[in-house]
Order: sequence, then structure tokens, then C-alpha cells
Amino acid sequence: MNTPGCAASLFIACVFTGCVKDPVSALKEVPVPSSRGVYVVDQGTFGRGNASLSYYDLSTFRVYNDVFAAVNGKNVGDVAQSMTIRGGAGYVVVNNSAKIEVIDIASNENTGTIATGPGTSPGVMAFANDSVALVTDLYGTALIVVNVRTKLVTGAIPVGANPAGIAVAGGKAYVANSGFGSGNTVSVVSLQGLATVGTITVTDNPNGVEVTPSGAVYVVCTGAYNFTDPSLDTPARIMVIDPARDAVVDSVYIGGHATDIAIGADGIGYIAGTSAVYRVDTRAHVLTGTFRTGSFYATGVEPSSGDVYLADAGNFVAPGTVYVYAPNGQQRTSFTVGIIPAGFAFKTNSEF
Repeated sequence: MNTPGCAASLFIACVFTGCVKDPVSALKEVPVPSSRGVYVVDQGTFGRGNASLSYYDLSTFRVYNDVFAAVNGKNVGDVAQSMTIRGGAGYVVVNNSAKIEVIDIASNENTGTIATGPGTSPGVMAFANDSVALVTDLYGTALIVVNVRTKLVTGAIPVGANPAGIAVAGGKAYVANSGFGSGNTVSVVSLQGLATVGTITVTDNPNGVEVTPSGAVYVVCTGAYNFTDPSLDTPARIMVIDPARDAVVDSVYIGGHATDIAIGADGIGYIAGTSAVYRVDTRAHVLTGTFRTGSFYATGVEPSSGDVYLADAGNFVAPGTVYVYAPNGQQRTSFTVGIIPAGFAFKTNSEF
């Protein structure tokens, strides 16, 4: 999941082999229902309304592009930002269309649309409980509160400027206030009271937020950009928060710039930096080396296999590519997806 990807696409638009077979060439058709697979969120070009959803079936190794349109006869919208799966439903957050499209992940049928309201820019979604979700508002200063059963917005929770990533741990939500580069705080939101109960200072430009298997909160701070003199940029770091104390207890130096991290069940994280994807051992809070060289837009880890998914947006106007690697770094396969692949959502047997 590339949490600040909308801002990046705005900028760009404006100026192994082993048990995994090679995927069958991408199909633009209704996929056969399957219990395990990978959704790829394709942002599309800002202002073109060409966001899409790709699906890689892990039973047949077939790739289906533009799944939402194939099944529902309409496009996803303008700039798909992220997708979250909960209770057999998929929630596709569509930033520049100010909405969340809901699908039944068994059939990919659209079961409703949640309008987040005029002037909102929904980014990333996290659940407070089975009925209530919190959605970051990338150009705002609040979380959007959504009742997913009624598919209505029920309120807003003030946080910092330009909230990007969000994750839940210990009965609280942790929200990265990016400030589009000028921010350096994380808001702590009570899931019971649906109110901000604290603020934690981190380093420059917090974006992605993930929770490790041991329960620590990882906040990826991209670092600040100095467009006049890049030598004055501040480096990317991961700030480690203990949710029991709501305090920073450690940090991991990354260098360059990075926006998000994907963490496997084994506690190994993968973070896409400026020119490489790095491994992070979240049990010891240390960078353990380079996983792959190259520039990638998003990372993901498939829960069952531990395979690592890396999204390459290419030139940001043509279809992108997803590369799949075994945890040991050996490439398993690759396949073409839609324009600007920006995140992954993994469908597992446990969702049914």
C-alpha cells in the first residue's frame, strides 16, 4: 500500500520458479470465484477516471485486469488509493472520487458505495469494529467515520494535517499526520470513544503505519524534501511506537526516502526505499539488508506463503507490473496490471 501515492500520481500527472506457475496472460473478463488471491489497486491517471482493480488468482495463477468493471459494468473511479478486506467484503477507497466502493470478494459484485462527502480525499481505511471504520482524509485534518453497515458517514475525528496512513493496535488507531512533508506527528485515537486522546512526535513526513506481529506500531517517516537543495533532504526512518505507553521506543534508519512497509507473519518487513527494497527485522528493530534493487511503488506480503509482492509503476501512464518473490529473494513470477499499481489486498480462506 502506497499511502501517499495519490499525491505522487498528482505530481506525475501534472508536470522462482517453484510451485508458482507463470501467470496466464492478463484477462479482461469476469474471474471464476476463488478463495485465495491478490487484489492489486491500480490508481490510474489523476483526472482520467481510469482507476481499476486487478486480481491474481492463486489457485489458477490467472491474472484478471479491470475486474470491477468486468463484473459491474462501470469503472472504479478516479484515483483508487487503497483496499481493505473485512468480513467477506472489499472496500476500495477512491480518492479523487470521494467515495469507497464496496464489493463482495466472493463474486466481485459491487454491493454499495459510501460517499465520503464533497471536498474529502479519502486515503486509507482501518476498522474500529465490525460496523465502524475510520478513513484518513488526505487533504484534510480529520478522520472520516463510516458505518459500513449503513454505508453512511457518521462523523469526523480531528487529527493533524494531511493524515496519510492509519493502523489499529491496543484499542487505538495511530494516524500519520504527513503535512505533505511538513508534519512530524502521529495522532492517537481511542476506538471506544472515537476521539483523539494523544499526539506522538516522530520525524519528518510520517506516512505508512503498520503493526508488527508482536504488536509494535511501525511508522514510516518519509523524510522531508528540499527541492532547492536535495542535499538538505532529511532521511527516511521507521519510528517504533509502544502502544502500551504511546511513546517512541526505537527507530530504524532507512536513508533516502520511503513511504510504507509490508510486514509478514514472521516479523520480517519489506520497505521500498529510493532505489531498493530493504528487509527489516521487526523483532529486533534492525535493517538487515537489501532484498531487491530497483524502484518500486508499493510492497505487500501474502499471508500464507510469505511471498513478497512489489509493484512497479513504470512511467506512470502505461500499465504497470507486479513482481512476486519468495522470501529468499528468488523471483517467482511477474504480470502486467493496470496504470500505477499502488497497493495490495490479500484474499485468504479465513475471509469466508
